[in-house]
Amino acid sequence: MHSVMTNLSSLWEVVLAALLFGAGVPAVFAFAVRWWATAETVDDQGRVQRNHAALAGAVACLVLLLVVVICGVLFTAKAFIAHQFGIHLFGQA
Repeated sequence: MHSVMTNLSSLWEVVLAALLFGAGVPAVFAFAVRWWATAETVDDQGRVQRNHAALAGAVACLVLLLVVVICGVLFTAKAFIAHQFGIHLFGQA
């Protein structure tokens, strides 16, 4: 019974990570695209109206995505980096 509970606990951790990275990252990208599209609009007289809050939100989402991608690459290559350069990332021994 103990191993079943351990497996179920691990399963929920995997499901949570899958939801976070599998659905969360594309959702953040969708917010970035949507806010970037509304950052500048043109009114009836041809004047450009800038929405600085939407632009700041879009840039913040894109920076967050860049950080997530860089962390993912570094996490994947942590053993190689530790072996070749002696830099231990993410607790790599």
